[in-house]
Amino acid sequence: MQSPNTIRLSFPDCNVHAVARLLWDVAPETCTAISRLLPTRGVSHHAIYSGSECVYILPEVLRIPPENATSQVRKGQVAFTWMAAGAAYGVHHDFAEVCWFYDLDAEPRMWGGPVAVSIFAEIIEPAHEFYAMCFRMRREGVKPFAIEWGELNGRRS
Repeated sequence: MQSPNTIRLSFPDCNVHAVARLLWDVAPETCTAISRLLPTRGVSHHAIYSGSECVYILPEVLRIPPENATSQVRKGQVAFTWMAAGAAYGVHHDFAEVCWFYDLDAEPRMWGGPVAVSIFAEIIEPAHEFYAMCFRMRREGVKPFAIEWGELNGRRS
């Protein structure tokens, strides 16, 4: 399988998407694992404690060691994390997620405080419509979501 350079994050029912460049140089295991899942569809929701963060729970639990991990995130970064049941308050089952940050006040957190996430991609600007949809999720709730191979200039990358 050829390694993709980008992924496409989308809200298919709303015809809104963003393209993110994979960071193979700093997160090769995470990029590989996420690439093997593509395409994947489900629902996205807004993070409860993290400010401007949305998340997509993956359909299978990937247990990837941290790479390029931090809780000090920037707008446009895309990350991965997983947690075992009991690792934090309210975590009743193992889960893995892709999360992304759409404004300046984001900090990945659980109830007990900041959580380091593995930054594996960065959204290619402009992504105004995508970020606006993320903001709307605060009041509108969950939305259908997909992660697929990305495209640049109409070509699969």
